[in-house]
Parts: sequence; structure tokens; C-alpha cells
Amino acid sequence: MVLRKLVVMLCLLSICGLALVLRLPEFDRKNGIKEVFIHDHGDRIEYTIVFWDEDHPRALTDLLYDLYRFYRWGRFYDIETFFVYPDRIYFPDDFCESESFFQLEDLHNPAELTLDLFEHLDGEPVVYVSTWNHMFSNKPLSGVGYLSYKVEDSVSGTRADAERNYSWRYNLTLKITVGLFFASLISMVITILLKTRSRSCVVFKGLTTAFIATVAMLNSQGIEWLIFAGLAFSLIGDVFLEFDRLFLQGMLAFFTTHLLYSIAFVKLFGVSPWWIFVLVYTVVLLQYIPLRKYLGPMKIAVLLYTLMIATMLALSFAVLRHEIYYARTLIPAGAVLFAFSDSYLAWDRFVRKLPMRNFLVLFTYFLGQLFIALSTVI
Repeated sequence: MVLRKLVVMLCLLSICGLALVLRLPEFDRKNGIKEVFIHDHGDRIEYTIVFWDEDHPRALTDLLYDLYRFYRWGRFYDIETFFVYPDRIYFPDDFCESESFFQLEDLHNPAELTLDLFEHLDGEPVVYVSTWNHMFSNKPLSGVGYLSYKVEDSVSGTRADAERNYSWRYNLTLKITVGLFFASLISMVITILLKTRSRSCVVFKGLTTAFIATVAMLNSQGIEWLIFAGLAFSLIGDVFLEFDRLFLQGMLAFFTTHLLYSIAFVKLFGVSPWWIFVLVYTVVLLQYIPLRKYLGPMKIAVLLYTLMIATMLALSFAVLRHEIYYARTLIPAGAVLFAFSDSYLAWDRFVRKLPMRNFLVLFTYFLGQLFIALSTVI
């Protein structure tokens, strides 16, 4: 009995040591593998695969299902689990020997297949992703190119550990983040409604940015703390801009925000292609040139600020050069909204009063900041 257990353990360790090879269709790379959890149960090894997302073939259905999945399971990530025994692989409900990656029927199936039924690469069994919702198979789809993912670097843990990491239903930090997200939206609406009616809007304006900054504070790691620092300076700028005599100080606070964001983007994602800089600087400076004659003694200050926000905006697109999905791809959208808000505010302040000023300036500003803060979430 002891010898048999030893043999089983050696087989399992051999499998775990050699790892598996997971193959994902190239056209689904944006929903690729984010993390793999491995746990030794003694007689079997549990593999839990975390995918960035899953995309239903029908766009509207996909959107509705994403919302349902976020409510029901507390995550957008797709998580699938199977078990490797010394002589077989067991799929509890995520096996599908499909004919098409985009099929909608006969998806969740149990299966238990011996290892000799799998292809092997350098002695390692190959498991294929065979459908859009990441069912597994031992066979490739005809005419499909695959990306190989060798399961070597992994996290020790079970399916429950994966859920605790990625679902707000089991993760207190994510639960608070969801609460802050809705709190910031409510506070934003109150700020916009009170803007021309009451000085108390200053409180709600600061509160909105504080909620957004707390999202970044709770989720930031490493260089992402610069994003939180940028939001802290934004909070200062929000208060200063409510008083005309402190406008220059408010602009300096936001200049610091853009500088901190720029450093964070470079450290995280590198530098955007040169043509992005040319395009962004051209657009931004073309807005500055007609504005210049209205600025008086503020010409140099506004020019420096314009160049700083253009730099931040150009650098925000560096994230798109990487195979990064999800929250971090919100950064360019957030930067564009932030830049639009600043531009609209400048024209309203220095040239002439613009329609829907409060809504367009505050809505795009808060939404842009929220997108940037959400980029720190897992």
C-alpha cells in the first residue's frame, strides 16, 4: 500500500513538474489565460484556469451575459477547472469535443479521458480550448491556429482560492470597490445637479474624487500607487478650482496629476509609438493656438499645462501595444475624457460660456478619472 501511494505521488509530481500544455485559438487571444492555480489533492492535481473573459458569438447576448455573470458570480473573468490523475484527466463539466469554436449547444459536458488519448508535446499532455466559453478537448479544431501556454509558472491554490481572488462576492476589497464605484456615480450626479444651485457642491465634488481615489488606493500595487497619488492631487485641484483666486494653484495641482499619470504609464507600459505623439500634440496645440489670444498673462502657464496633458494623453495609448485586456484598456478612454473636460473648461473660462458646461465638464472629468482608477483593479 505504501509503495503504491509512493508510485502515485511520483507520477503526480512528474505530471506537475512537466506541467501541461494548454492551447488557445489565436483569434481568442484577447481572452487568454491570466493565471493558473494548481493544488495537490494527494491522488490528483487540480488545475484551475483563469481566463480574462469569454465572448459569446452574439454581441448583445455577450453584453447581457457579462452583466449577469458579474452579478451572479461576481466577476467578468472565466474560471474553469479539471483534475489530472496519474493515468487520466477528469473534466467535471467543461469538456466539449466541438466542431466549431462558436457553437452554442452541447457545451458543458463531463468527461474522463486516459492520457494516451491526448497529444503530447515534449512528454507533456496537450489540452485544447475548443469553444468560446473555454470548454476543453483532447483534439484541435480543424483549420484553427493555436497559441501554446505551458503551465509552469502557477499559483498554489484551488478553485475556491481563484474565486476569492477574482470575484467580488468572495473578495472584500473587490466588494468595497464595487460599492465605491456606485457611490462615486451617485455623488457625481449630485455634484452636477448642485453645481449652479449650492456651494455644497464643493463637498460632493471632493467626495466624488475621494471615492474614486479610494478605488485606486485599495487596488494599487507597485508603480500603480502613482495613479492614486495623481488622484490625491486631483482632489486638491477640485477644491482650488471652485475659487477663482486659486485657479492657478488648481491648475498646478492638475499639472502634477498629469505628470504622475505619465510616469506611471511609462513605467507600466513603456512609450507609445511616435505617430501617436505627433497626432496628439497636433490636435492639442491646434486647440491652444486660437485660445492663446484670450489668455493674457496665463499664456505660458496654459501652454505648459497643455503640453503636459498632451504628453499624458499620448502615453496612455502605450497600453494598447501589449496583450493586456480588461480594466487597463480603460486608460486611453479615461485619458481622452479627462483631456476633453480640461479643453471644454478652458474654452468656457477664457473665451465664452459654452452650453451644458457643468454636465460636459464634470461628467467627462469624473468618468475619465474613474476609468483610470479602475485600471488598478485586478
